[in-house]
Amino acid sequence: MPRAVVSSRRAGTTRVVLRVLETASSRGARASCRPSRRTCSARTEATRRDLGLDGHLKTTVACWLDAEGTRLERVSIPTTAKELQDLVGRSAAGDGLLVGQELGTLAFFVHDVRTALGVEIRSFNADQLRRIAASRKKTDRRAAFWIAKALQTGMTPHPVYIPTGPIRRLRSLLAQRDAVVAERKRWLLRARSCLRSGGCGLPKASRSVARLRDKALGDPDGLDAHLAEALDLCQRREAALSEEARRLDALLEEETADIPAIQRLRTIPAVGDQVAVRIYAAVGDISRFPNARALAAHAGLVPNVHQSGEVLHMGRITRMGSPALRGVRIQAGHVLLSRCDPVKAGPLREIASRIQSTRGRRKIAVVGAARHILRIAYDVLRDGSTYDPHLLRSPAGAKPATAA
Repeated sequence: MPRAVVSSRRAGTTRVVLRVLETASSRGARASCRPSRRTCSARTEATRRDLGLDGHLKTTVACWLDAEGTRLERVSIPTTAKELQDLVGRSAAGDGLLVGQELGTLAFFVHDVRTALGVEIRSFNADQLRRIAASRKKTDRRAAFWIAKALQTGMTPHPVYIPTGPIRRLRSLLAQRDAVVAERKRWLLRARSCLRSGGCGLPKASRSVARLRDKALGDPDGLDAHLAEALDLCQRREAALSEEARRLDALLEEETADIPAIQRLRTIPAVGDQVAVRIYAAVGDISRFPNARALAAHAGLVPNVHQSGEVLHMGRITRMGSPALRGVRIQAGHVLLSRCDPVKAGPLREIASRIQSTRGRRKIAVVGAARHILRIAYDVLRDGSTYDPHLLRSPAGAKPATAA
């Protein structure tokens, strides 16, 4: 049985160290109480091998543990596909090998090399692993050992989903587009800063450098030569980035033209082309979410809960999980309440109207609408169906939706 919780005081704080002292019989009992380990892997206690990897651009540190938690080997190898493949051959476990790694820039590369060999690999958030193996010493060897130890004991964080195939391609294109749009916005802000430093008035709604330049040229005092040169530079950069954004939009449209799930998502109110693509890319395999509430939690659209005894406090949304998925859903919530067709979006607006009792609670209503849109998206992706407003029943006593 586990025992001995040792406490010590250091630097004015109390650190609690849990030591698990087990006998051979308790190890067998522990193994029999882990149904998740049996369902995730067909390994037996006699053939189990756990391999922890801490990968970097030049070298990767690997650490093997056996079924009893004894370190078998620890090596440092070059981070190449051939060397990573040879690591599997060094293990005598065969099908009993389980690999774990921290998420990083090489996570996709290592994942693809391992899965091509038919080896199960799990990827974990680095921050969560550090909490399990908190130490003042941070070395690659210790990191590889603690990853293998977490696999051996079963005390691992929830594995991170690694996308493959078209999902990874869509995520890459969306990331490129976001970078281009962000850089284009920076050149717009530079143009505004140049005009402000030159004493020119700024129009309130100018989303392009060309409009800013036309406004400045209409000033009676004209433009300074240096200021005009700076605006020309900003306008050229903005035009080039806009062309790149259009090219990426065309690629996204081509990649998603034959994906039925994205076409079904577009039937949901406030879900356009970009939002549908981003939901599909962020969710990936819908079967990894047991229900719509789990997907909403993944997007960080569920409230914080603090419960102790009979006290229950529900606060702001957690903002955990995918920020990209959460961001597009919040934008869709704003569109739903302001610009959507009131007939098609009526049932969803009625749900938001229950929350928006006053204008001061509009933000809460937007978040509630975003969460319900995501729940509908879950049903559409899971069942292969389309949005049907007649399936959303209006709550008793709710006022009918009106046009914004």
